[in-house]
Amino acid sequence: MIRALATLLLALAALPAAAQVQGGGGSPSAGPDPSFPRVTLAARSIGSRRGDAPERRAHAALLIRLDAGSGGFIVQGGKEAVAGWLPGRARVVGYVIPCADPPQEFTRAAGAWWGEPDVRVLPTREISTFAEPGLTEARLRAIVDSLNEEFRSRDYRLEGGPSSNSLVSRFLERLGRTLPPVGGEDLPGWGWKP
Repeated sequence: MIRALATLLLALAALPAAAQVQGGGGSPSAGPDPSFPRVTLAARSIGSRRGDAPERRAHAALLIRLDAGSGGFIVQGGKEAVAGWLPGRARVVGYVIPCADPPQEFTRAAGAWWGEPDVRVLPTREISTFAEPGLTEARLRAIVDSLNEEFRSRDYRLEGGPSSNSLVSRFLERLGRTLPPVGGEDLPGWGWKP
């Protein structure tokens, strides 16, 4: 019963927010900026071995600013080892990462020199940007928590999915968004469905 209630609450938190009247009768400039919260779908290379050019395959993330102030969040997936008797098994896990400058921080990729923990700066490409009224940090975290539960029993697979890109595309779907065209980006696992 408690698990069913928790699942229901997570599902409700992931539903798109209802449209809200802004401004409260004041002047048009008295209301919140309609361009916020703002979500940008971005991609960068998954890296390479030191000395090699960055891979064409890319890693997607959502760069989120809730208001015009400083700071925001990066929502992205990653790979997490699964304990057990089968070595090398991993699953997709999602993160909501608070940061001062999401676009700048996303260029700094830890582990993008394969096999090394060093940070590598990689060019980032913006694919799509949109306003998402009603988006809050609590809602970001609720959606990621529900996706982590969805992916918990599934093995990570870069090419076929589910992968970190699958988590980002599923997040957009939980917002009620149609997946935008990604142009020439090679996003393994993009659009994966269970």
